[in-house]
Amino acid sequence: MMMRASGILFLAHLAQQSCVYAFAPFAVSSSNSPKRLVKTNQGKAAGGFGKKDDSVPVSHTRDESPSTQNLINFLLQWKSQGLGVDAEAGTEIGYDENGFRGLYATKPFKKGDIICKIPSDCALALADPSVVTDEEMSVVDGAVNFLQWYAMNPQARETWSSYLDTLPTREANFDPTPDFWSDEEISQLEFPLIIKQAMDRKKQLAELAQKTNLPFDELQFATWLVASRSFSIKITVDDGGLVRETVDSALKGNSASYQVRQQGLRVLLPYLDMINHSSDNHNSELHLIDPEKDDAWFGIRATRPIKKNKEITISYGAAGVETSLGLLMNYGFIQDENKFDTLFLKKGGDDCIESVEGWSTTLEEDEQQLAAGVSGNMANVLRFRTKMKRSYPPAE
Repeated sequence: MMMRASGILFLAHLAQQSCVYAFAPFAVSSSNSPKRLVKTNQGKAAGGFGKKDDSVPVSHTRDESPSTQNLINFLLQWKSQGLGVDAEAGTEIGYDENGFRGLYATKPFKKGDIICKIPSDCALALADPSVVTDEEMSVVDGAVNFLQWYAMNPQARETWSSYLDTLPTREANFDPTPDFWSDEEISQLEFPLIIKQAMDRKKQLAELAQKTNLPFDELQFATWLVASRSFSIKITVDDGGLVRETVDSALKGNSASYQVRQQGLRVLLPYLDMINHSSDNHNSELHLIDPEKDDAWFGIRATRPIKKNKEITISYGAAGVETSLGLLMNYGFIQDENKFDTLFLKKGGDDCIESVEGWSTTLEEDEQQLAAGVSGNMANVLRFRTKMKRSYPPAE
């Protein structure tokens, strides 16, 4: 296993380990590349001409907690850009009227603008990129590494304390995923695929807690952190020499080439992981800048114009696609609108309920239970069931 005295992930050194950048779901650009729709408000400029208002009313309270300020100061030391220090920085962390934390624009952005960015050296790897494997790392595997490499490693804990101190706790910003539920509550979801995923995760948690001697509760919560906060990227590896050399040989007509393949790698991205999700109305995306250089960056890029004071959101999941099943399983919440559910149900499969008639209750019955004030995990059970039932495509 590669030693991590400080816990810093040097993604720029992957090429020395027969790896090359190939990140997904990140969009990629070079620093040499050219650089929710809101109804425009019109004001009166001097001389009587209408002037476009590039802001919306403030709907959040700035997070001025010491932990958040420490994180920002830490990242600025690494030359991060666009982080909330003043109004011109571009972004700030804040709380909405319901107490949910998110990222907000402190100035307007155009489509394609880089909103904020952190250097790749500030990313925390949850697997060793030098170890080539055909097996996909689970979030539970990532949680074991998170605990052993960072949270329970005194030296790494000190290095990364500015980030680790901002992570959710069981008491704040925590939405339990189904692996925290009882088996009976999981069964009430009825949908075979999510039931299987939840039960498999609970089983793996128990097995790895015993194998690693990690406390089950700590491993379970670390798994939630990894599932809900980390981003999945892919690196391309080959079985000998550098990929760049292989590409050069191919361009020169050399038929001999190495076998090239991709493997997944989960990373934690400080500050960027505070951005909230929107399935249908996100206004930005995760972005990788200059992956071929030693000073690569992880950033947030606007996918539409963003007004000052507007919340910045992305779409979670691989390639920015996540169904309600994935949102509940990995993040612990359900959104009212999610266009991907209909596409998912239309595709169908052995682990799906093929039609609304395949459920044990009707949509109306589930809605009545929700309206009656059901709380706790059963409320999320009902939200999931009603959301899926509303998403079936019309009968042809």
